Amino acid sequence: MMTDTLPASATTNEDALAKVVAAAEQVSLDDSETEHVHGENCCHDHDHDHDHDHEHDHDHSSEPSRPQGRNDYDLLEIRGTNDQTTDPLVKTYFEAREVFLNAMERLDGIPEGADDELIEKHKDEIASVTGELMRAFMMDEKACAMNQRILKLAEQYETYVQKCNPEGTSTVAVESDDDGAEQKTTIYTKDSVVFVIWILYSGQQFAHCIHTLGFAITEFEALRPRMLEFRASCHMALRNYKACTNDLEEVLTLKPDSSEIHSMLGNVYYATHQALDATHHFKSFVEVAHPDSRTLPNAYFALANLTLQSAPSGATKKKSNQALKQTAVLKEAQDYYQKAQTADVRFKELYGVPTALNEVKRTAVMAFQARSAGRDGLLSTDSTPALLEASEALKRSFKNPSISSCANCGRPDNVANAERSPGLKPKPLIKCNKCNKVAYCSRPCQINHWNAAHKNTCNKK
Repeated sequence: MMTDTLPASATTNEDALAKVVAAAEQVSLDDSETEHVHGENCCHDHDHDHDHDHEHDHDHSSEPSRPQGRNDYDLLEIRGTNDQTTDPLVKTYFEAREVFLNAMERLDGIPEGADDELIEKHKDEIASVTGELMRAFMMDEKACAMNQRILKLAEQYETYVQKCNPEGTSTVAVESDDDGAEQKTTIYTKDSVVFVIWILYSGQQFAHCIHTLGFAITEFEALRPRMLEFRASCHMALRNYKACTNDLEEVLTLKPDSSEIHSMLGNVYYATHQALDATHHFKSFVEVAHPDSRTLPNAYFALANLTLQSAPSGATKKKSNQALKQTAVLKEAQDYYQKAQTADVRFKELYGVPTALNEVKRTAVMAFQARSAGRDGLLSTDSTPALLEASEALKRSFKNPSISSCANCGRPDNVANAERSPGLKPKPLIKCNKCNKVAYCSRPCQINHWNAAHKNTCNKK
């Protein structure tokens, strides 16, 4: 809806456009998750206002690389608002936390150590507590905090499995690292494999975790959707976005009602500038999302940006079909922005703080609160000119997804930048010098993609 009132933070069109361009071009997966909520005792750096007045010092860009962390549903309990929402994810989190805490209380009664006598005496409790901890982890990993005692339990459980060969065990041949050495046979259970995944995942050993997850995906059909989610998170942390989206898309084929997977896919596609795919998944998400979902505001802000950038350009005649379509698209974009603001208000009612000002939200705020200055120097009440300027800026950002990300792995920047000093200008993606239509993050990716596909489609035109 077009608004006739000027927002308090309205800026001139020229300044706003510069900020919109900068914000749009800086969108990355580092800002794609809005999981973190800022509590009254956090120490974070934000560009938005808070109800608390202490100082902040924090870089948002480091947060999403850590798939596991403190879950902000705890704020609901602190504020006493957890009974004011029926969000099923909230319910699952607190159920998982209760299972975890009960298991940890039982774990306190098991002596440490892995000698045969101790394991034999406490084997039933070791197996039972391990099973409960794995159940909590599979329900919601953020409800389960890894610690030294759990690591020692892993050693106890492994000794129990190898010694007692309990029901449900299987064997697998493991190649030895020594040349010429014979294969070793190891015994495992479903819980022992999940235990290894939990340890690797919480320790951010993502490459090793991906390998173990691949085994679990093949071996345990019932765990397949959840294991694919974990592997997608590991791929995201390693910036292998194509593998991440492949896993998430497979989750949807197995569990079509997984609404939050649509949100995750929307974030990945948005960050890699694939506007059509991002729009599809965000729309699928908001159609079925719970109104209290923590990711709902971000989805609406993203849809506002994506819809705005799709507005037709060059409509000169007011009543032409092009102009009418342009007006309809701008209205749709503004509707999404208003829904985002409404979801933000609800979020603050529950959590006591606003959603984080990531690049998706920042881009939307810059675009939809900008106003053009008239000849008299005063800000116009008509938002259309500023929105059209912002639309063109966003179009440039989403113009060519093949060039904005690696055609082989989906990474949006050159791998060499990981080792470069922050003060140096980042290295661009490596473009194919024959067709100039695709780009790569590294030479190995270019070779792999050439052999797999690009040599059949590349041309000099």
